[in-house]
Amino acid sequence: MMPALATLSRVAPAFAAVALAAAALPVPAVATSQAALRAEARVLPADPHDEVEWTAEVRAGIESFGVDPDEATPLLRALARHPPALHGLGPLAAYLRSRSMVAAVDQILMGLRAAWLCRSEAVWAELAAEARTFGLLDDDLRRVAAGPDAGWGPWDAAVLRATDEIYRDSFLSDASWQAFAERYDAQQLLDVVFTGAEYVLLSMLANSLGVEPDERHPDRLPAGVERRIGPARPSPVRLAEPRLLPLPREDWSGEVRALLDPDGTGQPVLNLYATLARHPALYRPRAVQSAYIRTGATLTARAREILILRIGWLCGSEYEWAQHVRVARGVGMSDEEIRRVARGPDAAGWDPFEATLLRAADELHRTDTISDPTWQALAERYGTAERIDVAITVAGYRMVSIALNSLGTALEPGRERFPPR
Repeated sequence: MMPALATLSRVAPAFAAVALAAAALPVPAVATSQAALRAEARVLPADPHDEVEWTAEVRAGIESFGVDPDEATPLLRALARHPPALHGLGPLAAYLRSRSMVAAVDQILMGLRAAWLCRSEAVWAELAAEARTFGLLDDDLRRVAAGPDAGWGPWDAAVLRATDEIYRDSFLSDASWQAFAERYDAQQLLDVVFTGAEYVLLSMLANSLGVEPDERHPDRLPAGVERRIGPARPSPVRLAEPRLLPLPREDWSGEVRALLDPDGTGQPVLNLYATLARHPALYRPRAVQSAYIRTGATLTARAREILILRIGWLCGSEYEWAQHVRVARGVGMSDEEIRRVARGPDAAGWDPFEATLLRAADELHRTDTISDPTWQALAERYGTAERIDVAITVAGYRMVSIALNSLGTALEPGRERFPPR
């Protein structure tokens, strides 16, 4: 296992560099935070001093993130309006921040870059405060915003470029995968993919709930730096071979057997699960988040599957699509409706509210937030908890799509591929 701070000595000199390559870049655009685009928070943070709002369930949910409830961030206080969501998201977030085998500084670089790309000032402010404890200065933060070509060393540039790919393509390129594989083992590779995806998820949630930056952290998105990433890859990309193979049954440890086949049925296990089982410490908290979205959230099964199918389609994740086509049929969706998900919210035949759900997924994928008109349209039928769960479902399955694409998880025999684009 790599120590959490193993690369600190490698990164610190780069942070101290006087030359700021970002200064040489053109800056025709200024990043505007998503929160600044709306007049007020959509979900008011719960008040820690109000015993009615700050319940034992809320405190336990915040602790599941590995956070002292007295130090809860504005995002966690907003999620406190829907305590089951805290319990669903917390274990994976806590694992990635505290027990992941990705070096702490690399986590911060990935998180800052994801927050910048998503224009999430709340997430940026929190991470910038942490980054300063590792020695980052104002110029270093600006270089994170400027991107991987802003004078970084080879490894730091690789970390930032990987984050760009995760955000833009829902996929880690061959070059980035190889760069990490030269230094990381299978478990660390899984942690890298999920770390980048987690910060995209948190940024999407903060944006959609209208979370304002923590007043304790003064950093804001750097002004005068262009938001620039390269062209997107074609979608979908089908790898000829998986990058990580499912763990063969004969290689299962007792721990893995308890995760994948606790009753000893001998039944086949999905390739995704058998691949993630290579990393039991990650498998368990990820399963908590997945179970929350699939069985613990407030959305109907039909609404959930519409959202999951749409984000799987948008991310080019054929494996996710194939699995959830079967689930969608099981909850009553017709083949014509499933094909219509691929055509999007403007396809003829949708109920107006289901078109709104599809539009929310499209906006979250395209702009990392839900627009004011769509948020209001959702409010015609959904309360706060349901709208939070819309954002969590889309963001959570964007994470799944990123993992499936980046791992190259192979479809099981007989599964359906995407309909023609």
